[in-house]
Amino acid sequence: MDENMVNNATPAALVDQVEAAIRRLLREGLAVTPDVGDYLESTLGAADPAAVAELLAHPGESESDTLLELVFFPDAAFQHGLEKVLAGRGLTEGDRQSLKMRLEKAPAGAALVFPDNPQRLNCELPITGVEAFLTRLKLGWAIAPQLRAALDNWSQKHEGDAPADHYALMVGLRNAALVQSLGQVGVLVDFLERMSPADRRWKACFDFLMAFLAEHADHTNFYRALMARKAFLLHHRMKAQRNAERMRGSSMETLSMGGFRASHFDLAAAEQALAAIDAVALAVYGRTESYDEAPVHVDLGEMDAAGNIEGLVRRLS
Repeated sequence: MDENMVNNATPAALVDQVEAAIRRLLREGLAVTPDVGDYLESTLGAADPAAVAELLAHPGESESDTLLELVFFPDAAFQHGLEKVLAGRGLTEGDRQSLKMRLEKAPAGAALVFPDNPQRLNCELPITGVEAFLTRLKLGWAIAPQLRAALDNWSQKHEGDAPADHYALMVGLRNAALVQSLGQVGVLVDFLERMSPADRRWKACFDFLMAFLAEHADHTNFYRALMARKAFLLHHRMKAQRNAERMRGSSMETLSMGGFRASHFDLAAAEQALAAIDAVALAVYGRTESYDEAPVHVDLGEMDAAGNIEGLVRRLS
């Protein structure tokens, strides 16, 4: 869906609000994630304020700039705080360029918070890092009206008992940067309406959908795409299990001589994805498929005498 169709016109004051929020959130503290901390440790020998201060003292050096782009990476708390201002809206290209120039002309003060280190580093967002920082925020994305309405309804209906608030979900949508085709929006609206947040798998299913839909922007039959992913994962899971059995029964030297090459396959991630696929398929479409002849339990939920017969028929079709 074209951004201009979703965004229409950006309120004149929104760019000012976003700039103020970015400056405030940076001053409040930006977390250096454990993954980035580990990378700094392996690259610089230390992941602490002194090491990053040394990087900041040498602007313009390619290695320093690359590492600083990793350090100044908007974390979940920063994105959540900014989304409270954006509320699903997006900036126009002109406003994004204006924001970039403002932050380069008057650098934003920041406080970096390091993992397992009580000391904070007070510094400025480097001028050379402004563009990368803003790009990661995906400020040009805006939520489609139909999806916004469904999300607002979801938030009101499940206030207090949901696994995340609607700002966190908007951050997930913004990070996925979905094109919001009719198919994508339809799947997400049905997911929000039909899968209960009380289901312990809800958050994992939402995260899975963000990645899955981003990979299938041009699909119109998402059920078939889900089943194709399920079949793919089951095939490679079985192959990985067979390889593991072969490695347990023979030495790697013997297997290598026979031309065997072990390939990495994350079984834990595959199991999580398979569980999410079935949960989403059952919630959104009321059905799933089995590829190993194992019985599949289809949970259609409960319905009293005043239930929605048409909705039940639609899920069975």
